[in-house]
Amino acid sequence: MGKITLGLLTILLIISSCTTTRIATLTTTDKEEIELYSTKLPLRDYTEICYIQVDGGLFHTPQKLLEGLKKKGLEIKADAIIEIKYDFQAWYPIASGIAIKYKK
Repeated sequence: MGKITLGLLTILLIISSCTTTRIATLTTTDKEEIELYSTKLPLRDYTEICYIQVDGGLFHTPQKLLEGLKKKGLEIKADAIIEIKYDFQAWYPIASGIAIKYKK
């Protein structure tokens, strides 16, 4: 019984000590129709449209979640998404932000 417990603890220690680094690119190109901001805010005046949250599966990357934010932002005709944040609900990753429309 003691060997089984020690074996399980060893496996749990090995699994929990692994780290993973993931990157999501926030820079936009001329071809993209929506701007993305995480810590900075646009210099132009804007109106907030709505809060957007994208829920991912266990193996979704931050880049995939960011693509979901862009897609939803384009659907609602936002000019940009500000205050983008990444988090987890239980084991599932989420990305969220505020969709905005620039004032004329």
